[in-house]
Amino acid sequence: MDKPSTSRLVEQTRGRFGVYEGAIFAFLLLEFFFLVGNNVSDTNTRTAYLLSYEFGFGPQAFAGSILYLFTDIVTSRMIFIVSVISFLLMAAQISLLLGYLIRKSGHTARQSTAAIALLFLASPLSVTYLLGMHMQRLDVYWIILTLLALSILRKPVLRWTVPLLCAAALCIHQGFMSTYMPALAIPMLYEVYQNPRRFRNYLLFGINCLVMILLFAYFQFAPSHFPFGSAAELAAHLSQRADFAASAPMLHVGFFAPAKEWLFEYTLPFTASYALPLGMFYLVSSVPLIAVFVYIWYRALRRSTSKFLRLIFVMCAAAPLVFIPAALAANDWDRYWAAAVNGQFILIFYFIYAREKTVTSAAEKVGGFFEEHPLILPAVLIVMNALTFSAAATDIFSFIKDKEATAELIENYFNRYVYHIAGG
Repeated sequence: MDKPSTSRLVEQTRGRFGVYEGAIFAFLLLEFFFLVGNNVSDTNTRTAYLLSYEFGFGPQAFAGSILYLFTDIVTSRMIFIVSVISFLLMAAQISLLLGYLIRKSGHTARQSTAAIALLFLASPLSVTYLLGMHMQRLDVYWIILTLLALSILRKPVLRWTVPLLCAAALCIHQGFMSTYMPALAIPMLYEVYQNPRRFRNYLLFGINCLVMILLFAYFQFAPSHFPFGSAAELAAHLSQRADFAASAPMLHVGFFAPAKEWLFEYTLPFTASYALPLGMFYLVSSVPLIAVFVYIWYRALRRSTSKFLRLIFVMCAAAPLVFIPAALAANDWDRYWAAAVNGQFILIFYFIYAREKTVTSAAEKVGGFFEEHPLILPAVLIVMNALTFSAAATDIFSFIKDKEATAELIENYFNRYVYHIAGG
């Protein structure tokens, strides 16, 4: 009996380098040209690129410090070009890694790996959210560094640079701990399980954990290193080195606002107006993906005979819970839910790459289900791709019902705490 056409196509191209890689990159490039348009980020996003280490070692200053190595004035155009290059670099990384994974998978695992890769690419919460309102966000560097670290995790010499990559990710923004950290830390723990007699694996894992914990604690709890009394003063200083005005509101929320004020007078009221409806929408639209994730971890857990490996799979299933502290601290839930979804895909792909039988077996069951029900996968892909190009994925403010009331809330907050301080 002939194989289904999709399986036959996958088999015919399995050994040709560039077939899968080129197709994946072409798809991401197509999404880039459709979604990026004339997108220009707001000053809140661009202001993050103006922070540097000129006043000492502080949080969120790594990206700006790199830019200032090449220029004295940071421009909007420069930030846009760097962001485009970074997105294309990330797309190339994803294409090479997924293409390699599909080609090198065993005969029975190849179709299932390709099916899960299609789910990732079609998801509106894969990487395409970085082409909407979040264009030029620092998230793209988290993804690049995470994928780079995972790609060298089994390289005898290069893997010792992983703690440096983690440190760079945290220096870009400490939000790395509540986004892509589990997608890197869990595979590192798995490598300890795979080679329990190698002290170097324990040492590398311990160094990596220590670096991340110390940097996160320092960035979160160390006193402000800025020699300015208000966000408005810092914004005025940063604006002297840019062709746009730095955002005092962004700097106030990020560096000057007391925790109680920031949480109860800004974050929570704004969360109720749009973040909660946004989060519910993405949670519902992610149900097909959640079903796949739950099934894979449940089956892997059931088939595993090692208690330590079971613990690892429990951690994999619980990894999206890092979304909770992020959701309490910020309003843009789509970014953090996207990281939770991406993290699940990264973990599954890593275990397939590592040929962990419990996971590859579960993935094959998922692929077999789609083979037995050939209309389900195309239907899911069509729906998710439609969401990718909708306002829900590119404009999070489309969820705000009363835009005037929300705008008034924001304006009143910043008038009271930012510009009044400057005037006083």
